[in-house]
Formats: sequence, C-alpha cells, structure tokens
Amino acid sequence: MRNFLPIATLFIFLSLVSAIQVGEARLPEADFLSLEQRVRIAQIVTHQTPPLTNINFSIAINGVVPPGIQLGSFPREAEAIVPQLHELGYIVVEELIAIVEPRSRKIVIVIPRWG
Repeated sequence: MRNFLPIATLFIFLSLVSAIQVGEARLPEADFLSLEQRVRIAQIVTHQTPPLTNINFSIAINGVVPPGIQLGSFPREAEAIVPQLHELGYIVVEELIAIVEPRSRKIVIVIPRWG
C-alpha cells in the first residue's frame, strides 16, 4: 500500500505533462531537413528572393522576426521537396535564409544561401 501513493503521484504528474505538451504548438525541429534538402531549398529561395538589408534583429534559432518584416511563402517547388514548408515562412538576410514559424514569428531553422 505504501508503494501505491508514489506510483499514483507519478502517474498524475506524467498525465499533466503530456496534456500540457498536447496543448502547445509544436515547432519543427531543425533536423527535419537533410543537408540535401537544405541545399536545394536554399538554391530555390536564393534565385527567387532578394536579401533584406539594414535589419536590426538577430538571425538565429529562436530569434523573433519583428512584425514589420514580411515573411515569404515557399514556392511550390520547395514544398514539393519538403511538404512541412507549407506551414512556414522565410526571410533572406545577407547570406542566410531564416525559416520562420508565422504565428510566433520565431526562427526555427537558419541555412546559408546557395547560389
């Protein structure tokens, strides 16, 4: 009977943690893109989007893109390579491409431009 209380407490704790995780928006992990996919997507975006200049925010994972910056939508060619890109946006800054989650405007992946 003594072992029942710790087991019940652990079960309740794990149930609460999983309920909280289900309610949170899931951001894609940076590793969902292979190197080959990154290169191909970067080539597509580089040819279609000129880089932004004079930005005053950091291009880094978990960085936030200010609301005044317009996010690009991925071309169908890029979405054909990685369908998850349909739910994401991007910006090009200097020699980097930042893949952004539109609702939170958080940068989830940063890849170099490839020309």
